[in-house]
Amino acid sequence: MSRITSSAVTIQTSPQSVPSTPSWMGEVAVVAQYLSSLGLLEKMVLEVRFSRKRFGIYDTIDFICVLIGYTLSGEATLKGFYERLRPFATPFMALFGRSKLPSRGALSRYLSALDQPAVEALRALFQKDLVARPLREQGEATGGLWDRCGERWYVFDADGTRQVARQRALPATPDLPPAHRRMTAVCAPGYTGHKRGEVVRTRTTILQAHTHQWMGTFGNPGNGDYRGDLLRAVAVITGYLTSQHIPLHQAILRLDGQYGDYAVVADLDTSGLPYVTRGKDYGLLDHPEIQARLQRPPDQVVTHPETATTRALFDCLDIALTGAGPRIRVIVATHPATSTPVRVGTTRDGVVYELFFTCLPPSAFTPLDVLDLYLHRGGCETVLSDEDKEQDFDRWCSYTANGQEFWQILSQWIWNLRLELGHHLHPTPMRLTEFATAEAAPHTPSASEEPPPPQ
Repeated sequence: MSRITSSAVTIQTSPQSVPSTPSWMGEVAVVAQYLSSLGLLEKMVLEVRFSRKRFGIYDTIDFICVLIGYTLSGEATLKGFYERLRPFATPFMALFGRSKLPSRGALSRYLSALDQPAVEALRALFQKDLVARPLREQGEATGGLWDRCGERWYVFDADGTRQVARQRALPATPDLPPAHRRMTAVCAPGYTGHKRGEVVRTRTTILQAHTHQWMGTFGNPGNGDYRGDLLRAVAVITGYLTSQHIPLHQAILRLDGQYGDYAVVADLDTSGLPYVTRGKDYGLLDHPEIQARLQRPPDQVVTHPETATTRALFDCLDIALTGAGPRIRVIVATHPATSTPVRVGTTRDGVVYELFFTCLPPSAFTPLDVLDLYLHRGGCETVLSDEDKEQDFDRWCSYTANGQEFWQILSQWIWNLRLELGHHLHPTPMRLTEFATAEAAPHTPSASEEPPPPQ
């Protein structure tokens, strides 16, 4: 040991390594205790099981504990997480009632061996826990949106998010074997958006808009199966509403432009779940009824407070998308085109047209209400941004589809637990949205009512 002394400061150094406790260890202790008190760790042991090759002394719960710690740590990679955790491996596992930390290799083999029934068992347990303890405010239902008739609605959001992977360019000559890519099982070529990469994985997320709780995630390689995942999302929302004794007609599902085609609208019409989505088939603008409506003055004109874009809104109340398809409400928003090419909508004769599909009643939601609900009040893009900063569910944890899905379900579960514990510590009102004060309709005397006698 060496020592440097001055009149004001004394510094002692030693060659012995004394690692500092990770800053996230305290949160892991809180979450582990809370999971144990709720009996969730025991339920994971009993319900998340699958036939596997031997993993030595480890069991499923050991690997789940590692993934919970990885989620809470915020470390960018599993390698960095293990390096930070290694000096404290024994007390970390003791927080969950376990004794030995699985190695990185054992965790990788476990995630690779996971099968679909095990993933679905974890998903089912997550959704049962979600409906068992919804965030509430003084016994009332979770949040709400009031329309112009004074009726209460509950908003949900289903949206897709993408994670891309970079791949090196490899030579392909007859004398070389085919290239083996480790991302083949979890990614595929597809639309990468504004992210740099060669292959992509898409997952559909479900959000409870009033509490910001995640309700589910469904991932697929490439562009995914957006219609199939949407039907699964509708089933999750329907089950949630049933468990909370909320009528299906009081819910609103918000969707982005990926779902704005006729097939999705038909699926939603069959499900009976009200919706708001952006349309992407601009050939509908040539529909005779819509063309006739565009020739008349707009129902409303609105200016966006941030971009100063002025939109004219035309409400087309009963439009048949196809000959045998459903008849729905279509809202057309127009604004003058500028020199900057538009990213959303189509331009015709110097005018930008946007389409919005909904089945919400016009007496309760004006065209401006529908536009606000889509653009501002029901979107989950800001929550996805917060997710990337706080937990980053799209970190690569496994190079197999089931392993990555398993990790992302756990990540959403931990997000909800953080919200729940924060709500217990600092109870705050749920998000309540009121477009306008409800007013009673003026009373019109019927024919059977006699007028009052003159004074």
